[in-house]
Amino acid sequence: MAKNADIKPWERQDGETPKQFEAFVVYRDLAEERSLSKVAKELGKSTQLMSRWSASNNWVERCAEWDREQDRIARQQQVKDIKKMRKRHADVASSMIVAAAKGLKNIMEHPEEMKPNDVARLVEVASKLERLSRGDTSEVVEQRDGGEAMNAVQIYIPDNNRGRDKDTFDDLEV
Repeated sequence: MAKNADIKPWERQDGETPKQFEAFVVYRDLAEERSLSKVAKELGKSTQLMSRWSASNNWVERCAEWDREQDRIARQQQVKDIKKMRKRHADVASSMIVAAAKGLKNIMEHPEEMKPNDVARLVEVASKLERLSRGDTSEVVEQRDGGEAMNAVQIYIPDNNRGRDKDTFDDLEV
């Protein structure tokens, strides 16, 4: 059988008759349950004829290529679905952060309407979801080296006018 480089292995091959290709498609689409006897039974042909057609048209190799292609397509779709999911989760988390900022602002203006614990929990959950959605870790964990002292780390945290009489959260995007 001559091979045409433009024809995929799972497509009808040069020299393959329409009936042979029909039998191949039945065989190919049986997936894990592929057998020449099942194809023969479905098409009302002999198993010996299916064996000859299979050998002359390389059904086993063509199906292996088909299976690899289907796996590649499935993996590509899975990657697309994961990217969409991550974006969706990040968008939800961002919205939750905005809601939490509104809640914090509301507490400062009307503390009786929302409890600080409610806002703290919303910030905690939204932050964790956003970190996960963006591929970061879900937790920050301190690691100690068998009780030995670790090198000190200095972190600069700006004052950001925390000494004001009343925080307004005007710098948050709400």
